[in-house]
Amino acid sequence: MFQAVAMVVAFLNIKEIPIADGKVAFDDDQRAKLEKELTPEMVNQLVEAFNKEIEENSQVKSISAEIKKILEASNTSQEDAANSAKEKVPGEKAKEDDSADANLVKLKALMQQKDETIKALINSAEGDIPFQVIKGGKAKEIMKHSATHLFGENKAYNAFEGRNWNLKAAGLSVEATDYTEGTTIDKLNGDMELFFRENPDVIKSLHRDNFGLPASWPKKLGVVDRVNSGAIVSAEITQARKLPWLPKNKQLIQAEEGKIYPISVDIEFVGQLLSSIEASWLNSFNKEGSQAYKMTFVRFLVEELDKKARSEDRIASIKGIYVATPDNATTGAKFINRQNGLLYLAWKARDLDAKYRAFKLGTPTTSNIVDYVDNFIKALPEDVRNSTGLQLNLSPTWITAYKRRYEQVYGLFQDYKGYPPNPKDYPNIKFEAVIDFEGTDFMNITFDNNIEILENLPKEKSLYTFEKLLRKIYVFADYKLGIRIVHIGTKVKSGDPDEFKVQSFWSNDVPIFKDDFYIPIFDDTTGAIVANYNHIKVDDAWATDITAISGMVPGQIIKVQGNVAMAAIKNVKNNAALVLTADFNLKTGGTLTMFVMPDGKFKELSRTTAPAAVLDPKVNYTTAAIDASLGSEFNFAGVAPLTITSVINGVTGDVIKITGKAGLGTDVTIATINNIVMASSATLATELHYVELVLSDGLWVEINRVIV
Repeated sequence: MFQAVAMVVAFLNIKEIPIADGKVAFDDDQRAKLEKELTPEMVNQLVEAFNKEIEENSQVKSISAEIKKILEASNTSQEDAANSAKEKVPGEKAKEDDSADANLVKLKALMQQKDETIKALINSAEGDIPFQVIKGGKAKEIMKHSATHLFGENKAYNAFEGRNWNLKAAGLSVEATDYTEGTTIDKLNGDMELFFRENPDVIKSLHRDNFGLPASWPKKLGVVDRVNSGAIVSAEITQARKLPWLPKNKQLIQAEEGKIYPISVDIEFVGQLLSSIEASWLNSFNKEGSQAYKMTFVRFLVEELDKKARSEDRIASIKGIYVATPDNATTGAKFINRQNGLLYLAWKARDLDAKYRAFKLGTPTTSNIVDYVDNFIKALPEDVRNSTGLQLNLSPTWITAYKRRYEQVYGLFQDYKGYPPNPKDYPNIKFEAVIDFEGTDFMNITFDNNIEILENLPKEKSLYTFEKLLRKIYVFADYKLGIRIVHIGTKVKSGDPDEFKVQSFWSNDVPIFKDDFYIPIFDDTTGAIVANYNHIKVDDAWATDITAISGMVPGQIIKVQGNVAMAAIKNVKNNAALVLTADFNLKTGGTLTMFVMPDGKFKELSRTTAPAAVLDPKVNYTTAAIDASLGSEFNFAGVAPLTITSVINGVTGDVIKITGKAGLGTDVTIATINNIVMASSATLATELHYVELVLSDGLWVEINRVIV
């Protein structure tokens, strides 16, 4: 009847849940024991849940109704009647002429019947008979399973049949799950679909708010391809009374288009990798504070698949620049090129289309940040500056710098927890920390409903499909996502009196992207590039001379970066449209920098003849603790055997590679310990032996190993 009954009974080592006066009645010792392992609040919630289930039972309701009739007839409260019934001498018969005494005896019998009924209900198993209790040392880690289902839940995805992962969780199997077997993958597919159909709230919890974007930005759902919103701009309308008819209603309606982008998730597992995820699921049962009886393998699997995808959703929604993947592509495209993000929309509107004009404020510093923000706000048109619902979007670093400088300037030396909610003197403007603005000095002010997240069907993000072929498992999902600025502004001439007024988006004029940020371009064999961003890099397969470039406007600086991986030398050709000092060899990997002249010609400013220096991601290690912030590949440089005991630092989604070293007495051992989760112990005896770990939910989980 109750899923938690088995857990409580096993933990307290009692035969049944104690019942008194129709309610759960733990004695002081039992309650103290429960509160020590759980919390007083959790115990109260548990008791309330039991009592609610009791009250809603039809048999109990029937008996309670009879008790209520007797109480109403005798004008007695239930508490007084219960006390009187308890004081009645057992076996004493009521006098025939004493109706009150007869009612009391009847009331006592009904109360006893009610308690016995409740005990029978609450302590009985539903369906098959529970038979096994697993104890993990904590009350909340005690699980009871039925003969056919994990956790005693009569759900298909928790059944033992055909699901070795559930058998392993219940301690009924030690065999490795064969994830290349056809029916196993079929069951995972069916379980995934069934889980989300029966638990729709899981979708909401996995993708709560805006997956890390500001919660105040609204979502627009059901967008299939594009969405338009019209914005009307009106010139002045009134004038002094006069004789002739002189209309002056000049208006302009502009439609801002928002585009949503189809996104694909393609995942390829070998059986060993899926087994590693299963191992981390089983390991999570022993984590402090986990409530294992609420977990299922399919949910855990979806959460693991989702973590990186949702992180990429957030980053691409801010930093993304869309680049179409060629139909003949043989490698996956970067997630940052799957859609246009907010920063690109601002860059294009400011630097290409001139839909809004930026304020010339210079560069913010930690010493001028308070005045910088103040000058930014004062530059707004007065009617805008005093409007409600404004947001100042900037990086968390600059909000922290603002707070610290503000406290220095105004003598308010408070603690540094949290961000200030508003700029000084402007309670109508809210600071909004946008995590993916980090690394840039770009700031913008707009209305809190003017940036909109676009989705088609949110649940699509977790509708994964499993397929198998040749001992490999393939997982895929498809969904749509985008972001837009609902209204940006209206293009006007520089110096126009209405400059800055006919826009709903204002910013400083600093570079929006870092100087080393490039997007790829792919060869369509025409030699003519249509650039949608001013830093471009040719793809490895580029095989055509570049003779023309378009897409930029006069005043832009454009950089074209070569690629040493090209099969043959190809050039940016010096011609009438591309005014260079000489042809530029793309295969050197260098960078050609040009300026777009007023007549549209591209004039060379500078060039390099080699790729920019890149920091070596390889790090030598000699100690048992690996610092993931130092690199991505860790090569052993010690002279004695070593056992890895922990990995420190790193952020969710980071992948590190740990290698061994050739030679006698220099083996590196790595096994499940502390925050490391391995499928099994691994010994790295040469520099060719390695394991790869990914950081997920605070744990470094094995995803691959090569030991030959």
